[in-house]
Amino acid sequence: MQFSKNEINRLREILSVPDFMEAWLDRFFTEEEISLVLSLAEKPLEIEEIAASWTGAEHYREPNRLREFLDRSCRRGIIGRREDGRFQPADFHERFDNWALFEGWMDLPGEVQSELNAWEIADYCRGHADQIQTLKNGGNRDPSLTWPEYVLLPEAEALIDTADRIYLWPCNCRMMMGRCRKDVYTCIRFANHRNAGWEISKSRAKQIVNQANQQGLMQNAEIAIKPDGAIDGAICNCCADCCYPHQLAAQMDAAGLWPLTRYVADHQEACCTGCGRCVKRCPFKAFEFEDAVIARQPDAMGQKKEKRSVRFDRHLCRGCGVCSTGCPENAIEMIRLDQVESAWEKRLGLI
Repeated sequence: MQFSKNEINRLREILSVPDFMEAWLDRFFTEEEISLVLSLAEKPLEIEEIAASWTGAEHYREPNRLREFLDRSCRRGIIGRREDGRFQPADFHERFDNWALFEGWMDLPGEVQSELNAWEIADYCRGHADQIQTLKNGGNRDPSLTWPEYVLLPEAEALIDTADRIYLWPCNCRMMMGRCRKDVYTCIRFANHRNAGWEISKSRAKQIVNQANQQGLMQNAEIAIKPDGAIDGAICNCCADCCYPHQLAAQMDAAGLWPLTRYVADHQEACCTGCGRCVKRCPFKAFEFEDAVIARQPDAMGQKKEKRSVRFDRHLCRGCGVCSTGCPENAIEMIRLDQVESAWEKRLGLI
């Protein structure tokens, strides 16, 4: 890149780029984009001010061409547009998020990917530390903030029915972490940040959520209530391997709080045939096979079959419900924890 060491250091300072990423900046920014960020370093600018002061604007003499370039830079997480219409540099977390979702994640060596993921998760944990502490102290949740919580399929569908607009995004957790092979086009959002997602119908959104559940993905609603009472946030379809909230729970001893546990499974042993689907589907090993093998009664041919007994540990259950939806005998019922209430449930009239 044709920039001095001081200019690169200034870029990293403006965008909060971690030190280890300096050698890989050309994977994330073109020279024009770096020049634009540096020109916005002192203060946010309107498009007319950018056209007058930024030397790179010479390539975009027509206002529509410059606006198109600025819109693209916003969409890619390089700059942001304020409510007053002025443009300012974005944080590198924004750029990384868009880049991992839509661009060149595989362009980085594996060790750099791992370091970048660790940096991102550490920031996620720091950003939610106060909320975690509030929950650990038994405090009330601010409904204007996003609080992830496990939801059952009917609740996810009710949230979809309430939304004004629905957008499909790739799952940023799976795109970044890459620890499983589950579908990535599963993130149902109610706002289209950076205009990067695809608007879809409510019926399509429900189809995606149901298909994700069939794959064993958990429904995790990250919902906030806006001042006008509208629902904001997303329904994530999560695996325990890649999901950032689950990574936070492991690192900050917040299992059951982040995402919030609202239900617990009730394993009705009398109805259980020991097929083991719950054992395969439960991400938290709340269901396991007993060591003992139980003989069944002879079948119509007079042959005895054997089955393995399933053991359920209530203390390991997070209430995600994927065991229940996968049980062919309806031998698992989800029981509501009465002490847990969410602002969006009141908004939907569910409680």
